[in-house]
Amino acid sequence: MPIYLFHLHDGPDVPPRTERVEARDDAEARNLAELRLKLSAAFQHVEVERNGVELARLHRDSGAPRED
Repeated sequence: MPIYLFHLHDGPDVPPRTERVEARDDAEARNLAELRLKLSAAFQHVEVERNGVELARLHRDSGAPRED
């Protein structure tokens, strides 16, 4: 399974926390990132990356995560 990196952000002055995640495909990785963001109130947004390419950026500040 492909490896994805989740860069979890707590604010502009705090370095992001990076987590390695295995997922079947990009869609599953995005769903897992959305779930990860919802599971912890500490993080404001998450960037999903595979092979050095950012695939999605999800934000907590709206009712539904959005992609930039």
